[in-house]
Amino acid sequence: MTVLLMLGMIVTFLGADKIVRTLRSAKARRRVEVPAGVMSDPPEGIAFAMNHTWMKMEEGIAVIGMDEFLARMLGVVESVLLPPVGAEVAPANAEVSVSRGGRRLRLAPPVAGRVLEVNAGVLRNPALARRDPYGSGWLFKMSPAGCVPVSGSLSGAAAGEWLRAQMVLAKEFLTSASGGGRGALITTLPDGGVPSNGALMHCDAAAWEEFERRFTTIRTPERATH
Repeated sequence: MTVLLMLGMIVTFLGADKIVRTLRSAKARRRVEVPAGVMSDPPEGIAFAMNHTWMKMEEGIAVIGMDEFLARMLGVVESVLLPPVGAEVAPANAEVSVSRGGRRLRLAPPVAGRVLEVNAGVLRNPALARRDPYGSGWLFKMSPAGCVPVSGSLSGAAAGEWLRAQMVLAKEFLTSASGGGRGALITTLPDGGVPSNGALMHCDAAAWEEFERRFTTIRTPERATH
């Protein structure tokens, strides 16, 4: 009887241990997979322009960067081109570019004004623009001619909804760019397919140009959803 009791306890222990390990494994997979396709909540105090740049005011100085959506589409940022200190910039001109694999996306600043400082850290290590787009990956600081982006701006919950809508549009664009096939462009998650990190790298030069036209060109809020 004692032997049978011991065997029963061992079987029960092994079964429970297997269940625990299975749950831990599933939880670990969720931690890895979900962030790859789910946008984080936009930080407080940041205004998003319609071309996936953002602006944050600090004592009258505008800090400019690119948003998480664009960082995810690139996956890796290999080089960043910024306007020089003292340059006069405006939303009508694409003064910034981010590159990967010999291809680049041009960005216009969300406001007009004069460049006061460029982020030397991101010039030395462009990966910062991808890893921490709202923090150490900021691009440059400027003295704005006006405090409101001429293209319109979004913040808070409205910005979050817009970014999620942009992910849906990006999924449609990338599926079309791949000839209707999903391949490496789309990651399947419980809530449906979303663009995988670095999905744009799988597209050809013509698709990069079209992506720039649709997603990183200054446009009004009415046209933001294409």
